[in-house]
Amino acid sequence: MAAWDRFLRQAELPPNVVRGVIEQSWSRCHSAGIDPGRSRAREPATENNLRTLQHRHHDLIDASVPIMKQAHGLLSDSGTMMILTDPTGVILETAGDQGTLEAAQDVRLVAGANWDELACGTNAIGTALSIGEPVQVHAAEHFCAGIKPWTCSAAVVRDPARGDVIGVVDVSGLSRTFHRDFLALAVMTAGRIEAQLSARQMELRQYLFETGMRRLSRLSSGGLLFFDRRGRLLSIDTAAGRSLAAMGIRLDSGDDAVSAFSADLQTRAGSATLPEWLRPEWVEPVVRGGERLGTIVVLPEPSQGRTGRRALHSPAATLGTGGESSGSVGPIIGGSEALRNAAEKARLLANLDVPVLLQGETGVGKDMIARTIHESGRRRGGPFIALNCGGLPRDILVSELFGYVDGAFTGARRSGMVGKIEAADGGTLFLDEIGDMPLEVQPVFLRVLEGGEVYPLGDSKPRKVEFRLVAATNKDLRAEVSAGRFRQDLFYRVSVTALRVPSLRDRKEDIPALVEHFNSEVSRRYGVPMKRLEPGVLDAFDRYAWPGNVRELRNVVEGMVMLSTGDAVVVADLPPEIAVSITEANPQPDVLTHSGTVTNLEAVERDAISSAIATCHGNLTLVARELRISKSTLYLKVEKYGLGEVLREARTARRRG
Repeated sequence: MAAWDRFLRQAELPPNVVRGVIEQSWSRCHSAGIDPGRSRAREPATENNLRTLQHRHHDLIDASVPIMKQAHGLLSDSGTMMILTDPTGVILETAGDQGTLEAAQDVRLVAGANWDELACGTNAIGTALSIGEPVQVHAAEHFCAGIKPWTCSAAVVRDPARGDVIGVVDVSGLSRTFHRDFLALAVMTAGRIEAQLSARQMELRQYLFETGMRRLSRLSSGGLLFFDRRGRLLSIDTAAGRSLAAMGIRLDSGDDAVSAFSADLQTRAGSATLPEWLRPEWVEPVVRGGERLGTIVVLPEPSQGRTGRRALHSPAATLGTGGESSGSVGPIIGGSEALRNAAEKARLLANLDVPVLLQGETGVGKDMIARTIHESGRRRGGPFIALNCGGLPRDILVSELFGYVDGAFTGARRSGMVGKIEAADGGTLFLDEIGDMPLEVQPVFLRVLEGGEVYPLGDSKPRKVEFRLVAATNKDLRAEVSAGRFRQDLFYRVSVTALRVPSLRDRKEDIPALVEHFNSEVSRRYGVPMKRLEPGVLDAFDRYAWPGNVRELRNVVEGMVMLSTGDAVVVADLPPEIAVSITEANPQPDVLTHSGTVTNLEAVERDAISSAIATCHGNLTLVARELRISKSTLYLKVEKYGLGEVLREARTARRRG
């Protein structure tokens, strides 16, 4: 306070009394003519203006909702409150201790009030905005006298895509509540909001790009530009780049924006605000649930020297952000070296209109690679027809493959049925699990591949077909040939080119990205908030073998997110098979092999758990309920006492029963 008095008298400040960040802020306030006697903020915005402001920043508010709700509970008895502001320092939302919220009204630390540094002097919100860094301002460090009874800690929130400051998170209370950790809380909260925004932006971009990919199947020429909901350019596909170059237009992803495409504006796309080079009929808004998510611009093919055919479209470039390759092929998520190698080979194979054999374990995503090869090749304008050869009786598989005419057999449809081969004419036929195709069907299919003709059942006239074959298998077809279960001539025909899709075990560094993607997908599909996964869960995922690969991971994440009751997925939410598998893979030999190290009390506990597992037939949820302990504690006990075998036997007995 003495230093503040000296500063106001323009006297020299004593050394090492006022922090540099505070002295610099005081200087800015003094230069701007801020009244040091001010006791509170200016009159807050009217209710209507506040609602307009909140609508403008609804993305920021939506991302903060679960975090602010949690803050309300955490800070309810702490004498503090949490504040969210817009990038100008106007308060959008508050939450926390009720008594503090009431006291805050005296200084107008309320929604609609402006706490910019040049409006209220030195304070954590305004000063954080001025320097763009986290800051803590305590008591007498405030510039204005009426605000000195308070202490506050704030961190800026940045747009994950562009890095611009879009708001501030602040923790405030009367000075007696000061704690150094409040600054860490503000920084952590800002980080969580940015993570929520990033996940939402990625989900919206994915939806936008998927819409564009579907639009591609109806295009015969031209190219696509993708703009986000703010009208900012996200991506330019290859053909669009050629079209723009022919028009003499140069655009840079992330920099160029079209204001008419902004979801915040009431103007319609195609109005006078469109750039001169952009025609209204090229514009296609992407809307979901009444909300404009972005805009696709469909450019015509340049007329000079074009054949009417689009150049190869690269999904990796399209699905990346800002025109950069994301390391993903179509819907395949990840950036591991194994996946990048497979992706690069898929892009090369897309240029070759020859059969492709995809090899890999069940659940690795062979169907997605197949669809990506189709959508990247010259047949992308044609249909993509998929059929799984596994699990179908021979007669049904034959009908599905070749189709039939009216009266071909008892029970046939009167109008007949077009087979998958004929339906794929002009496009791609994807046969999954081709190794399960019955031996007697294989020579018939081989004749189709060699002759380009298909005979539907009951028809004596062939039908000409032209398609690209992409086949997939989780078997070693060479071994199947040696065993006499797969024809050698068909093997050589379907494996002109081959690509091995890596298992999840071979690209475990992709698990966090996959988890985030599936978490976002569940949130979008079922309308539930995204959940935060505790580090222990991701660690368990990393140690698990994933025999079902990406498909199993997707199902596990979906189940855990849907069944988790809090805003976080914890170790206790792990499916029993994963928890037990990890337990068995990491035994504790000192405890398991030397019974003498187990005390009498531990022996009683072990027997109780073992008995409950047998009684509940291996259902660990019921065991935890019976023993009145949490599932996470139960997993630890099962691991500690080496009860994996007991658990397996109980479950085996249940299946037999």
